[in-house]
Amino acid sequence: MAKYVFKFQSIMKVKEMLEKKVQEEISRINKEIDDLMFEMKHVGNELKRISIQSMEQSSTVADFKSMKMFESHLRNQVEAIEKKINMLNRKKEEKQLELIEKKREIKSLEIIKENDLQNFLIEERKNELKALNEVALRNFNGEQS
Repeated sequence: MAKYVFKFQSIMKVKEMLEKKVQEEISRINKEIDDLMFEMKHVGNELKRISIQSMEQSSTVADFKSMKMFESHLRNQVEAIEKKINMLNRKKEEKQLELIEKKREIKSLEIIKENDLQNFLIEERKNELKALNEVALRNFNGEQS
């Protein structure tokens, strides 16, 4: 019996590698989002601390202005982090759509491979039956002589 070789196996391998690459990119984006969320939480806590501290302490005008400027800086930092998170979420959505497309391509190739294997097996069975028929005919002809 001949060995089955899928003629598009190399293409399938490449598609699977591309799928894995997209999955890794999504994981990297998720990690970046998690890191930014942690940073935003940290900045938010610092902002709360500064707000509470400015209310509790009586301070000079210079200290008050300094705290307000720092508070403003922290708010700007939170906004910048939120923008980065939104951008990464959009990028993640694009990558997820790309991943879905890669999965479809691989699924199509798997179906083609399955059908091709079935056709190969049918052809092999035909060849085996043909060989058995020839042997039977030779045996039959040998017995008649």
